Amino acid sequence: MERLKSEIFKAIADNTRLRIINLLLSTDEALCVCEVVGALRLPQYQVSKHIGILKNTGLVSAERKGTWVYYSLSSGSVNLRLFNFLREFLDDSVFRMDS
Repeated sequence: MERLKSEIFKAIADNTRLRIINLLLSTDEALCVCEVVGALRLPQYQVSKHIGILKNTGLVSAERKGTWVYYSLSSGSVNLRLFNFLREFLDDSVFRMDS
């Protein structure tokens, strides 16, 4: 369990990944990579790489619908507490611009 906790902290230590989490926090719907790319104005390969890291740590889940994959925040008591904390923390102008 300790390794998992450290991996989660490593995952959220990146500004782009925090922006992705903030974007997913600000919507009730799952988003595809193209929607995240448009909102964050970053290259697709970069967004995909960061989503992959969030997915590998269990913070983000993926659901395939046809040819598209949609991403949303994973549930779970640890994740919900973390997301509630981040919702308060991510009140910076950079994060508000992404929504």
